Amino acid sequence: MTRRSHAGSDGRPLPTRQGPASLGTDRDRAVPGPRPVRIAVFALIALLVTGAAAGLVMSRLQGAGGADVTAIQVHASMGGFDPPALTVKAGETIRVEFSSMDTPFHSDGGGWHQFAIDALGIDWNVGPQSSEVFEMTAPDVAGSYTFYCDVCCGGKENPSMQGTLTVTA
Repeated sequence: MTRRSHAGSDGRPLPTRQGPASLGTDRDRAVPGPRPVRIAVFALIALLVTGAAAGLVMSRLQGAGGADVTAIQVHASMGGFDPPALTVKAGETIRVEFSSMDTPFHSDGGGWHQFAIDALGIDWNVGPQSSEVFEMTAPDVAGSYTFYCDVCCGGKENPSMQGTLTVTA
């Protein structure tokens, strides 16, 4: 068996290849620190993205409205009003949180809805997937008043886009 010399013509030993770290490039040299920093930055970004996604999912599951617990909740969608009837006392000041449950891609009205009572001069409008709290004072005289949405879904002629406000003494 013959032995090969690992020396150059000048007698000095030749470098041997022992793995990627011996190639001599900055990329291949083991540098302590950057790998844990990269992992920490990646973990932080993943945590932020996960938190944002969870927040969006939760907000969509809750739907529009729900912000004012003291207000009467009225939701409007292409299926009509929910609830379709309200009862209040004469002369009472009431707060109504009116919400549109439809998206801006709703084909008729772009997701906008209206809560109108002609006899009381009420004409409230809310945009798609949003809500707003309105305040009104019920009439001093007991009676029934029709509310409606004339923005979409066949307008106020559509029975599902109508409701009744009943004022009791």
